[in-house]
Amino acid sequence: MTRFIGPAIASGMAALAGGTALSRALLRYREGAPPEALSDDSSPLSLRRYSVLTRLAGDEDERFLRTLPGFKEEMLSRLRSERRVILRMYLRELTADFRRLHRAARLMVAAAPQEHADLVGVLMRQQITFWRCLAGIESRLALKPLGLPRVDTSRLLEVVEALRAAVAGTATSPAIA
Repeated sequence: MTRFIGPAIASGMAALAGGTALSRALLRYREGAPPEALSDDSSPLSLRRYSVLTRLAGDEDERFLRTLPGFKEEMLSRLRSERRVILRMYLRELTADFRRLHRAARLMVAAAPQEHADLVGVLMRQQITFWRCLAGIESRLALKPLGLPRVDTSRLLEVVEALRAAVAGTATSPAIA
């Protein structure tokens, strides 16, 4: 029995360290301007500018780099590092856009008639889904060197698109999720 205590403590410490690192990473997405201070321009949000997330998270460029003459592992390491930085920059912008849209949706729900009060729960679930997806992406980015499968940003983009469509009035009122 005592031979399991050491590994259990080590596993617990590793989980605690991983949780702390993930919490810090997610808090960085919350930093910056509050959603009400973000751009209030009336131009509609286009998620096309975030289509690059799929390529940044993919492995196609790494496979291509390996085929080039003069390829060195250091080149691949540098590419991965720079891509994580760029991916996180896009994720911060996407988070700011989500926060702005979510604030607009909350204001719409607050002004809505009483029969739409159930939308508050829908908005809460949507926010939880967004942050859960973001946490999954951050976890995979941190653990990618250990061989975790590639990062998938599609669900995160789906959540933002659903909210964007609802705020723009292109979705039916209960379909904010």
